[in-house]
Amino acid sequence: MLEKIVKSVEELNAAAAHLRQSGALDALWRLAKAWAVPYKQTEDFICGKRYRLAEVPIADKDFRTPSEKLREEMLALDDKCFADIVGWHITHKCRDDEELAAQVLKKHKSLQRCLDFITGKAFEMATEQAKQKGLERVQQNTGLAITEREVFPWAEEYYRSADEAEAEKKAEEEKKNILAAWETAEKKVTTAGKTASVKKEGIGKAKKPQKKADKEPGTGQKNAPEANEKKEPFGQMSLFDLPQ
Repeated sequence: MLEKIVKSVEELNAAAAHLRQSGALDALWRLAKAWAVPYKQTEDFICGKRYRLAEVPIADKDFRTPSEKLREEMLALDDKCFADIVGWHITHKCRDDEELAAQVLKKHKSLQRCLDFITGKAFEMATEQAKQKGLERVQQNTGLAITEREVFPWAEEYYRSADEAEAEKKAEEEKKNILAAWETAEKKVTTAGKTASVKKEGIGKAKKPQKKADKEPGTGQKNAPEANEKKEPFGQMSLFDLPQ
């Protein structure tokens, strides 16, 4: 099983991205549960609201400067086309903005969460465009062109937001609810599967019509079949009457 082969969060994210791209969602769900990824977080990743399935852990240490922290995060994410571009932008902004620099150094702030925030904003934009086209939701693997005019302000918005208390509360809730969410979801799937099974068993059990004896007009006598005459089946043949 894939969940037994994956040994690190980096490998987890790579495997999850591959499974999502190939449409192997059942395997992705199993992998996420094995790694104790929150159910809602997994759901958001599958529908495109998250940048990565799981957050890449950064060593729990004190960084002296924002650039030191961001460089380590960029190295861990290993994504020159997205993470590095955003990371370097924030690095340059911190040189002349002490308030932003202080925000970047906070423990609960991370480049990956910044990218999740940007991805969520992009998903909202894609959803709005889909509604304008008369669609109910964003179709899977939908492409969306976003310029730096949107991306960089979103990145700064994430780092400037005072969400420390919110982040702590969210972390506690996720730890408490992660197992309960998976159990609830799996119960729903099991119940739905049993219901579908019962309905399936009912198919093919159509009642066979009862044969009625042919009678001579005006008498109560039944017509005797001619010798060697084959009896014809009553009514039309049903697909449900065929041997399974």
